[in-house]
Amino acid sequence: MMICRKFLRKNSFISYLIFAVCDLFESDYMFYAASIAYYTLMSIIPLFIFLFFLGMVIFHTNFQEFIPKEFLNSPLKPIINQINQVINSSGIISGTAALVMLWFSRGIFLSIERSFCEILRVDNPAGFIYRHLVIVLVILLLWALMFMFYVAHYLLAFLLPQFPALSFLSSLVAPLLLFIILLSIYYFLLPISLPISFMVRISLIVFFLLALFERFFVWFIVNVSKVSILYSSFAAVIIFLLWIYYSATVILLGVGIVKGKVIAEGEVNENSKESKGDAGDRN
Repeated sequence: MMICRKFLRKNSFISYLIFAVCDLFESDYMFYAASIAYYTLMSIIPLFIFLFFLGMVIFHTNFQEFIPKEFLNSPLKPIINQINQVINSSGIISGTAALVMLWFSRGIFLSIERSFCEILRVDNPAGFIYRHLVIVLVILLLWALMFMFYVAHYLLAFLLPQFPALSFLSSLVAPLLLFIILLSIYYFLLPISLPISFMVRISLIVFFLLALFERFFVWFIVNVSKVSILYSSFAAVIIFLLWIYYSATVILLGVGIVKGKVIAEGEVNENSKESKGDAGDRN
């Protein structure tokens, strides 16, 4: 980290971003991204089964209607389709089974929260119960956001014939949903408190980088890689893991920005204390 500290000579957001890119490699963020990818693979199916359960029990509707088409056109599509087939063939699960699915779906968020703590080199002050309550809250918030997307989708379908000028809103709903999810991850799972304005700036940068990455990733898989040839029937799982791995790396880059801010402000405070101490000695 000594090399990357050189980029923090100026206390600015750009300096934090450059530090984060450097620290991405120096502190091995990819190791934590691999952990997130693994736990996502293990927890994504229980998570979506639980979300499907909420949609079917509360609103008696197929949860797949809640999911933005951007998700269905991503590497998540095979996973979601498989879950939908399981639900359609076996029917709605019991409340007890839903609670079990909720318990196993925590892995995604626990791995993210732990990775945030390791990168920032701080311990989460929250206890076991509080941490898990926050994670359950995040899962319920995810469901609520997808329900809001569902409502907005049908509201626009009702309004567009009467107000064609609102057509541009239909293309903004899904990106806005993804941005709010990203902001919520930083807000609830970071172990330190930050101004919401700073979190919004981080989320905007990471959201933009994720959008660029998704386009490059799709182009690479379709035109360059030989994943489907090398892995045959396992290709969908491998592509999913790669997508989560690199997406998690970009999300952790946002934590690197936070780390740069914490280090820079800590050094400023130390220099300020030293200056006051020197002034006191002279007096």
